[in-house]
Amino acid sequence: MRSTKIKVGVACAAASLLAVLVTAASIGARTDVTAPTVGSGPASATKSVCGKGTGKKATGTPIKLGGINMLIPGVDFTTISKVANAYYRCVNDNGGINGRPIKYIQYTEQLNPAQEAALARKLIEQDKVVGVVGNTSFAECGTNWKYYQRKGFIVIGAGVQAECFSTPSFVEVNMGPRYSNVGAAQALGRAGIKKLSIASPDTISAYADGGPALVAQKAGIPYKIFPTHLPVTDATSQLIQMYQFAGDGGGILIDFTPDTAPAFMKAAIAQGIVDKVKWGSSTPIANTFMAGQFPQFDGHLWINSEFSNVDPSVGPDTALMFQILKKYTKIAPQAFAQMGFMAGKFSTAALMSITGAITPKSYNAAVRNLKNQKTDMLCKPFYGGTLPYHIPNNWDITVDYKKGAVVVKEKCFAIAAVDKSIAQTRVWEKKFKLNGG
Repeated sequence: MRSTKIKVGVACAAASLLAVLVTAASIGARTDVTAPTVGSGPASATKSVCGKGTGKKATGTPIKLGGINMLIPGVDFTTISKVANAYYRCVNDNGGINGRPIKYIQYTEQLNPAQEAALARKLIEQDKVVGVVGNTSFAECGTNWKYYQRKGFIVIGAGVQAECFSTPSFVEVNMGPRYSNVGAAQALGRAGIKKLSIASPDTISAYADGGPALVAQKAGIPYKIFPTHLPVTDATSQLIQMYQFAGDGGGILIDFTPDTAPAFMKAAIAQGIVDKVKWGSSTPIANTFMAGQFPQFDGHLWINSEFSNVDPSVGPDTALMFQILKKYTKIAPQAFAQMGFMAGKFSTAALMSITGAITPKSYNAAVRNLKNQKTDMLCKPFYGGTLPYHIPNNWDITVDYKKGAVVVKEKCFAIAAVDKSIAQTRVWEKKFKLNGG
Protein backbone atom coordinates (compact mmCIF):
# COMPACT_ATOMS: atom_id res chain seq x y z
CA MET A 1 0.00 0.00 0.00
CA ARG A 2 1.07 3.60 -0.49
CA SER A 3 0.55 6.06 2.32
CA THR A 4 -0.33 9.71 2.14
CA LYS A 5 2.66 12.07 1.86
CA ILE A 6 3.07 14.67 4.58
CA LYS A 7 3.27 18.20 3.14
CA VAL A 8 6.07 20.04 4.92
CA GLY A 9 8.24 22.18 3.36
CA VAL A 10 28.46 6.67 -2.83
CA ALA A 11 35.12 -2.99 -8.32
CA CYS A 12 37.14 -1.16 -5.52
CA ALA A 13 40.84 -2.18 -5.76
CA ALA A 14 42.82 -2.73 -2.52
CA ALA A 15 46.41 -1.46 -2.19
CA SER A 16 49.15 -3.78 -0.97
CA LEU A 17 50.36 -3.56 2.63
CA LEU A 18 53.60 -2.03 1.37
CA ALA A 19 51.70 0.75 -0.39
CA VAL A 20 49.73 1.49 2.78
CA LEU A 21 52.93 1.74 4.83
CA VAL A 22 54.54 4.02 2.25
CA THR A 23 51.42 6.17 2.21
CA ALA A 24 51.25 6.44 5.99
CA ALA A 25 54.91 7.39 6.17
CA SER A 26 54.59 10.05 3.49
CA ILE A 27 51.58 11.89 4.84
CA GLY A 28 52.60 15.38 5.78
CA ALA A 29 56.19 14.86 4.55
CA ARG A 30 58.32 17.89 3.66
CA THR A 31 59.37 18.70 0.12
CA ASP A 32 63.03 17.75 0.12
CA VAL A 33 65.42 15.13 -1.21
CA THR A 34 64.41 12.43 1.23
CA ALA A 35 60.72 13.25 1.39
CA PRO A 36 59.08 13.64 -2.06
CA THR A 37 56.34 16.16 -2.67
CA VAL A 38 52.81 14.86 -2.11
CA GLY A 39 51.54 13.38 -5.37
CA SER A 40 54.98 13.27 -6.99
CA GLY A 41 56.87 10.49 -8.78
CA PRO A 42 55.65 7.99 -11.38
CA ALA A 43 52.15 6.60 -11.12
CA SER A 44 51.72 2.84 -10.79
CA ALA A 45 49.13 0.23 -9.89
CA THR A 46 49.72 1.08 -6.23
CA LYS A 47 50.43 4.81 -6.47
CA SER A 48 48.41 7.76 -7.70
CA VAL A 49 50.05 11.10 -8.52
CA CYS A 50 48.92 14.65 -9.16
CA GLY A 51 49.23 15.57 -12.82
CA LYS A 52 52.56 14.32 -14.14
CA GLY A 53 53.98 13.92 -10.63
CA THR A 54 57.18 15.87 -11.43
CA GLY A 55 57.56 17.44 -7.99
CA LYS A 56 58.26 20.79 -9.69
CA LYS A 57 56.07 23.85 -9.34
CA ALA A 58 54.22 25.08 -12.40
CA THR A 59 55.06 28.69 -13.26
CA GLY A 60 53.43 29.38 -16.63
CA THR A 61 50.26 31.29 -17.51
CA PRO A 62 47.38 30.03 -15.32
CA ILE A 63 44.54 27.94 -16.73
CA LYS A 64 41.33 29.15 -15.20
CA LEU A 65 38.62 26.84 -13.85
CA GLY A 66 35.77 27.83 -11.56
CA GLY A 67 33.01 26.42 -9.42
CA ILE A 68 29.85 27.37 -7.52
CA ASN A 69 28.81 25.83 -4.20
CA MET A 70 25.71 26.38 -2.10
CA LEU A 71 26.19 27.60 1.47
CA ILE A 72 23.02 28.01 3.54
CA PRO A 73 22.06 27.42 7.19
CA GLY A 74 22.16 23.65 7.74
CA VAL A 75 24.01 22.80 4.50
CA ASP A 76 27.64 23.56 3.56
CA PHE A 77 28.69 22.23 0.16
CA THR A 78 31.89 24.33 -0.03
CA THR A 79 33.98 21.33 1.12
CA ILE A 80 33.73 19.91 -2.40
CA SER A 81 35.30 22.91 -4.13
CA LYS A 82 37.86 23.30 -1.34
CA VAL A 83 39.10 19.76 -1.93
CA ALA A 84 39.03 20.18 -5.72
CA ASN A 85 41.19 23.26 -5.20
CA ALA A 86 43.53 21.25 -2.95
CA TYR A 87 43.88 18.69 -5.77
CA TYR A 88 44.77 21.47 -8.21
CA ARG A 89 47.35 22.84 -5.76
CA CYS A 90 48.92 19.38 -5.73
CA VAL A 91 48.87 19.34 -9.55
CA ASN A 92 50.51 22.79 -9.55
CA ASP A 93 53.25 21.45 -7.25
CA ASN A 94 53.83 18.62 -9.74
CA GLY A 95 54.32 20.38 -13.05
CA GLY A 96 50.79 21.66 -13.61
CA ILE A 97 49.40 21.18 -17.11
CA ASN A 98 52.56 21.21 -19.28
CA GLY A 99 54.07 23.76 -16.92
CA ARG A 100 50.94 25.87 -16.52
CA PRO A 101 49.26 26.05 -13.11
CA ILE A 102 45.52 25.73 -12.60
CA LYS A 103 43.80 28.74 -11.06
CA TYR A 104 40.52 27.72 -9.47
CA ILE A 105 37.94 30.42 -8.77
CA GLN A 106 35.36 29.50 -6.12
CA TYR A 107 32.01 31.20 -5.50
CA THR A 108 29.25 30.46 -3.00
CA GLU A 109 25.53 30.98 -3.47
CA GLN A 110 22.64 31.07 -1.05
CA LEU A 111 19.95 29.10 -2.91
CA ASN A 112 19.07 32.18 -4.92
CA PRO A 113 18.39 31.56 -8.65
CA ALA A 114 19.30 35.11 -9.66
CA GLN A 115 22.59 34.78 -7.80
CA GLU A 116 23.24 31.34 -9.31
CA ALA A 117 22.65 32.67 -12.83
CA ALA A 118 24.85 35.72 -12.25
CA LEU A 119 27.73 33.63 -10.89
CA ALA A 120 27.69 31.25 -13.86
CA ARG A 121 27.84 34.19 -16.23
CA LYS A 122 30.59 35.84 -14.18
CA LEU A 123 32.72 32.70 -14.37
CA ILE A 124 32.32 32.23 -18.10
CA GLU A 125 32.02 35.79 -19.42
CA GLN A 126 34.10 37.84 -16.97
CA ASP A 127 36.54 35.45 -15.32
CA LYS A 128 37.02 33.66 -18.66
CA VAL A 129 37.29 30.16 -17.21
CA VAL A 130 37.80 27.30 -19.67
CA GLY A 131 35.70 24.98 -17.54
CA VAL A 132 33.28 24.83 -14.63
CA VAL A 133 34.09 22.20 -12.00
CA GLY A 134 32.85 21.15 -8.56
CA ASN A 135 29.40 22.73 -8.56
CA THR A 136 27.06 21.48 -5.84
CA SER A 137 23.72 23.04 -4.99
CA PHE A 138 20.08 22.28 -4.36
CA ALA A 139 19.07 24.37 -7.38
CA GLU A 140 22.01 25.56 -9.54
CA CYS A 141 21.65 22.76 -12.11
CA GLY A 142 18.06 23.72 -12.79
CA THR A 143 18.94 27.39 -13.01
CA ASN A 144 21.96 27.17 -15.30
CA TRP A 145 21.83 24.03 -17.44
CA LYS A 146 20.43 25.77 -20.52
CA TYR A 147 23.01 28.55 -20.22
CA TYR A 148 25.86 26.01 -19.96
CA GLN A 149 24.44 24.18 -22.98
CA ARG A 150 24.34 27.37 -25.05
CA LYS A 151 27.95 28.11 -24.10
CA GLY A 152 29.10 24.54 -24.83
CA PHE A 153 30.08 23.82 -21.23
CA ILE A 154 29.74 20.51 -19.41
CA VAL A 155 30.20 20.66 -15.64
CA ILE A 156 32.03 17.98 -13.66
CA GLY A 157 30.45 18.35 -10.24
CA ALA A 158 28.42 16.68 -7.53
CA GLY A 159 24.72 16.86 -8.28
CA VAL A 160 21.68 17.15 -6.05
CA GLN A 161 18.57 18.01 -8.04
CA ALA A 162 16.96 16.27 -11.01
CA GLU A 163 18.46 18.49 -13.73
CA CYS A 164 21.97 17.46 -12.65
CA PHE A 165 21.17 13.95 -13.92
CA SER A 166 18.65 14.61 -16.68
CA THR A 167 20.26 17.32 -18.85
CA PRO A 168 23.39 17.29 -21.09
CA SER A 169 25.19 20.03 -19.15
CA PHE A 170 26.43 17.98 -16.21
CA VAL A 171 28.48 14.84 -15.62
CA GLU A 172 28.48 14.27 -11.87
CA VAL A 173 30.94 12.18 -9.86
CA ASN A 174 28.14 11.23 -7.47
CA MET A 175 24.71 9.77 -8.05
CA GLY A 176 22.84 12.34 -6.02
CA PRO A 177 20.31 11.98 -3.22
CA ARG A 178 17.58 10.24 -5.23
CA TYR A 179 19.75 7.30 -6.25
CA SER A 180 21.70 7.20 -2.99
CA ASN A 181 18.36 7.00 -1.21
CA VAL A 182 17.33 4.25 -3.63
CA GLY A 183 20.43 2.28 -2.61
CA ALA A 184 19.70 2.85 1.07
CA ALA A 185 16.10 1.71 0.62
CA GLN A 186 17.31 -1.42 -1.23
CA ALA A 187 19.66 -2.21 1.67
CA LEU A 188 16.91 -1.69 4.26
CA GLY A 189 14.62 -3.92 2.23
CA ARG A 190 17.25 -6.67 2.21
CA ALA A 191 17.51 -6.19 5.99
CA GLY A 192 13.81 -7.09 6.31
CA ILE A 193 12.00 -3.87 7.22
CA LYS A 194 8.20 -3.91 7.06
CA LYS A 195 7.56 -0.15 6.92
CA LEU A 196 9.69 2.83 5.87
CA SER A 197 9.81 6.49 6.93
CA ILE A 198 11.78 8.80 4.62
CA ALA A 199 13.05 12.35 5.22
CA SER A 200 14.94 14.80 2.98
CA PRO A 201 15.09 18.62 2.87
CA ASP A 202 11.79 19.97 1.61
CA THR A 203 13.51 21.78 -1.28
CA ILE A 204 14.52 18.44 -2.88
CA SER A 205 12.05 16.04 -1.28
CA ALA A 206 9.85 15.38 -4.31
CA TYR A 207 12.91 14.30 -6.34
CA ALA A 208 15.11 12.78 -3.62
CA ASP A 209 12.39 10.84 -1.82
CA GLY A 210 10.59 9.68 -4.95
CA GLY A 211 13.26 7.04 -5.68
CA PRO A 212 13.14 5.17 -2.36
CA ALA A 213 9.36 5.46 -2.43
CA LEU A 214 9.36 3.51 -5.72
CA VAL A 215 11.66 0.88 -4.18
CA ALA A 216 9.30 0.49 -1.23
CA GLN A 217 6.21 0.41 -3.45
CA LYS A 218 7.69 -2.31 -5.69
CA ALA A 219 8.59 -4.38 -2.61
CA GLY A 220 5.14 -3.93 -1.07
CA ILE A 221 6.54 -1.95 1.86
CA PRO A 222 4.29 0.85 3.21
CA TYR A 223 6.13 4.16 3.35
CA LYS A 224 5.64 7.74 4.41
CA ILE A 225 7.57 10.82 3.34
CA PHE A 226 8.50 13.60 5.76
CA PRO A 227 9.79 16.64 3.80
CA THR A 228 11.92 18.62 6.24
CA HIS A 229 12.44 22.36 6.37
CA LEU A 230 16.01 23.53 7.05
CA PRO A 231 17.42 24.49 9.43
CA VAL A 232 15.71 21.90 11.61
CA THR A 233 14.24 23.39 14.77
CA ASP A 234 12.48 20.38 16.32
CA ALA A 235 14.11 17.12 15.23
CA THR A 236 12.61 15.24 18.18
CA SER A 237 8.98 15.83 17.21
CA GLN A 238 9.56 14.79 13.60
CA LEU A 239 11.60 11.75 14.61
CA ILE A 240 8.84 10.57 16.93
CA GLN A 241 6.35 10.81 14.06
CA MET A 242 8.71 8.85 11.80
CA TYR A 243 9.20 6.17 14.45
CA GLN A 244 5.47 5.93 15.13
CA PHE A 245 4.89 5.17 11.45
CA ALA A 246 7.83 2.80 10.94
CA GLY A 247 7.30 0.90 14.21
CA ASP A 248 9.71 -1.46 15.94
CA GLY A 249 11.83 -3.25 13.34
CA GLY A 250 10.86 -0.72 10.69
CA GLY A 251 13.19 1.55 8.71
CA ILE A 252 13.95 5.24 9.04
CA LEU A 253 15.82 6.74 6.09
CA ILE A 254 17.41 10.17 6.66
CA ASP A 255 18.88 12.15 3.77
CA PHE A 256 20.86 14.95 5.39
CA THR A 257 24.40 16.34 5.49
CA PRO A 258 26.62 16.24 8.61
CA ASP A 259 25.27 19.70 9.39
CA THR A 260 21.71 18.43 9.93
CA ALA A 261 21.74 14.65 10.49
CA PRO A 262 23.20 14.92 14.05
CA ALA A 263 20.00 16.57 15.30
CA PHE A 264 17.99 13.47 14.38
CA MET A 265 20.65 11.06 15.67
CA LYS A 266 20.84 12.87 19.01
CA ALA A 267 17.06 12.78 19.24
CA ALA A 268 17.05 9.03 18.57
CA ILE A 269 19.56 8.50 21.38
CA ALA A 270 17.56 10.68 23.78
CA GLN A 271 14.33 8.86 22.92
CA GLY A 272 15.92 5.42 23.32
CA ILE A 273 14.96 4.23 19.84
CA VAL A 274 18.36 3.70 18.18
CA ASP A 275 18.11 -0.08 18.46
CA LYS A 276 14.38 -0.28 17.79
CA VAL A 277 14.57 0.48 14.05
CA LYS A 278 16.97 0.03 11.15
CA TRP A 279 18.56 3.30 10.08
CA GLY A 280 19.17 4.09 6.42
CA SER A 281 20.97 7.15 5.06
CA SER A 282 22.31 8.69 1.90
CA THR A 283 26.07 9.19 1.51
CA PRO A 284 27.01 12.41 3.38
CA ILE A 285 27.25 10.95 6.90
CA ALA A 286 29.68 8.21 5.78
CA ASN A 287 32.69 9.70 7.55
CA THR A 288 34.84 8.91 10.56
CA PHE A 289 34.01 12.15 12.34
CA MET A 290 30.34 11.21 12.48
CA ALA A 291 31.20 7.61 13.40
CA GLY A 292 33.24 8.88 16.34
CA GLN A 293 30.45 11.16 17.51
CA PHE A 294 27.72 8.52 17.44
CA PRO A 295 29.03 5.14 18.71
CA GLN A 296 25.44 4.32 19.78
CA PHE A 297 24.66 3.73 16.10
CA ASP A 298 27.36 1.07 15.61
CA GLY A 299 25.77 -1.88 13.80
CA HIS A 300 22.44 -0.10 13.32
CA LEU A 301 23.16 1.78 10.06
CA TRP A 302 22.64 1.02 6.37
CA ILE A 303 24.34 4.07 4.84
CA ASN A 304 24.40 4.08 1.07
CA SER A 305 27.91 5.16 0.05
CA GLU A 306 28.20 6.33 -3.55
CA PHE A 307 31.96 5.87 -3.28
CA SER A 308 34.46 3.41 -1.78
CA ASN A 309 35.05 3.37 1.94
CA VAL A 310 37.02 6.35 3.24
CA ASP A 311 40.15 4.40 4.14
CA PRO A 312 43.66 4.90 2.67
CA SER A 313 44.10 1.13 2.34
CA VAL A 314 41.33 0.99 -0.28
CA GLY A 315 43.64 2.02 -3.12
CA PRO A 316 46.07 4.62 -4.54
CA ASP A 317 43.57 7.41 -5.21
CA THR A 318 42.12 7.20 -1.72
CA ALA A 319 45.64 7.13 -0.23
CA LEU A 320 46.54 10.23 -2.27
CA MET A 321 43.39 11.99 -1.10
CA PHE A 322 44.42 11.47 2.53
CA GLN A 323 47.83 13.00 1.77
CA ILE A 324 46.32 15.98 -0.05
CA LEU A 325 43.82 16.66 2.72
CA LYS A 326 46.58 16.65 5.31
CA LYS A 327 48.97 18.91 3.37
CA TYR A 328 46.63 21.37 1.71
CA THR A 329 43.50 21.54 3.91
CA LYS A 330 42.10 21.12 7.40
CA ILE A 331 39.26 18.95 6.06
CA ALA A 332 38.64 15.51 7.51
CA PRO A 333 38.43 12.51 5.14
CA GLN A 334 34.79 12.14 4.08
CA ALA A 335 32.42 11.62 1.16
CA PHE A 336 32.40 15.31 0.24
CA ALA A 337 36.21 15.16 0.06
CA GLN A 338 35.94 12.20 -2.34
CA MET A 339 33.62 14.24 -4.54
CA GLY A 340 36.06 17.16 -4.64
CA PHE A 341 39.04 14.87 -5.24
CA MET A 342 37.35 13.19 -8.20
CA ALA A 343 36.13 16.47 -9.67
CA GLY A 344 39.77 17.64 -9.54
CA LYS A 345 41.14 14.34 -10.87
CA PHE A 346 38.81 13.99 -13.85
CA SER A 347 38.98 17.65 -14.89
CA THR A 348 42.80 17.40 -14.72
CA ALA A 349 42.66 14.25 -16.88
CA ALA A 350 40.62 16.22 -19.44
CA LEU A 351 43.13 19.09 -19.43
CA MET A 352 46.08 16.71 -19.81
CA SER A 353 44.46 15.02 -22.81
CA ILE A 354 44.34 18.24 -24.84
CA THR A 355 46.81 18.73 -27.68
CA GLY A 356 47.07 22.32 -28.77
CA ALA A 357 45.46 25.36 -27.21
CA ILE A 358 43.47 24.98 -24.01
CA THR A 359 40.23 26.87 -24.57
CA PRO A 360 36.65 26.49 -23.39
CA LYS A 361 35.93 24.57 -26.59
CA SER A 362 38.90 22.18 -26.30
CA TYR A 363 38.48 21.61 -22.56
CA ASN A 364 34.76 20.85 -22.68
CA ALA A 365 35.28 18.58 -25.70
CA ALA A 366 37.93 16.75 -23.65
CA VAL A 367 35.45 16.25 -20.80
CA ARG A 368 32.94 14.74 -23.22
CA ASN A 369 35.69 12.45 -24.57
CA LEU A 370 36.52 11.03 -21.14
CA LYS A 371 35.81 7.32 -20.80
CA ASN A 372 36.98 4.41 -18.63
CA GLN A 373 38.47 6.74 -16.03
CA LYS A 374 39.36 4.25 -13.32
CA THR A 375 39.53 5.14 -9.65
CA ASP A 376 39.33 3.05 -6.50
CA MET A 377 36.72 5.50 -5.24
CA LEU A 378 34.07 4.23 -7.65
CA CYS A 379 32.66 0.77 -8.30
CA LYS A 380 32.75 1.43 -12.06
CA PRO A 381 34.97 3.77 -14.18
CA PHE A 382 33.89 7.39 -14.70
CA TYR A 383 33.09 8.79 -18.16
CA GLY A 384 31.71 11.81 -19.98
CA GLY A 385 30.13 11.25 -23.36
CA THR A 386 27.97 13.31 -25.68
CA LEU A 387 24.69 12.15 -24.18
CA PRO A 388 21.30 13.69 -23.39
CA TYR A 389 22.16 13.21 -19.69
CA HIS A 390 24.86 11.51 -17.64
CA ILE A 391 24.64 9.14 -14.65
CA PRO A 392 28.11 7.51 -14.69
CA ASN A 393 27.90 6.66 -10.98
CA ASN A 394 25.13 4.06 -10.67
CA TRP A 395 26.72 1.30 -8.55
CA ASP A 396 27.69 1.67 -4.89
CA ILE A 397 28.15 0.07 -1.46
CA THR A 398 26.54 0.02 1.99
CA VAL A 399 28.50 1.06 5.06
CA ASP A 400 28.02 1.21 8.83
CA TYR A 401 29.79 2.63 11.90
CA LYS A 402 32.07 0.53 14.11
CA LYS A 403 34.23 1.86 16.95
CA GLY A 404 34.71 5.28 15.37
CA ALA A 405 35.34 3.88 11.89
CA VAL A 406 33.22 3.50 8.77
CA VAL A 407 33.06 -0.15 7.69
CA VAL A 408 31.73 -1.87 4.57
CA LYS A 409 28.48 -3.73 5.17
CA GLU A 410 27.65 -4.65 1.56
CA LYS A 411 29.98 -4.64 -1.44
CA CYS A 412 29.31 -2.99 -4.82
CA PHE A 413 25.77 -3.47 -6.13
CA ALA A 414 23.73 -1.96 -8.93
CA ILE A 415 21.25 0.74 -8.01
CA ALA A 416 17.75 -0.40 -8.86
CA ALA A 417 16.55 0.97 -12.20
CA VAL A 418 13.46 2.55 -10.69
CA ASP A 419 13.82 5.27 -13.32
CA LYS A 420 14.06 4.58 -17.06
CA SER A 421 17.10 6.87 -17.14
CA ILE A 422 19.16 4.32 -15.17
CA ALA A 423 18.20 1.51 -17.54
CA GLN A 424 19.02 3.72 -20.56
CA THR A 425 22.34 4.75 -18.99
CA ARG A 426 23.40 1.11 -18.76
CA VAL A 427 22.48 0.59 -22.43
CA TRP A 428 24.68 3.55 -23.43
CA GLU A 429 27.55 2.30 -21.26
CA LYS A 430 27.64 -0.98 -23.18
CA LYS A 431 26.95 0.50 -26.61
CA PHE A 432 29.66 3.18 -26.42
CA LYS A 433 32.03 1.22 -24.12
CA LEU A 434 32.10 4.10 -21.69
CA ASN A 435 33.05 2.28 -18.49
CA GLY A 436 34.33 -1.10 -19.60
CA GLY A 437 30.78 -2.31 -20.18
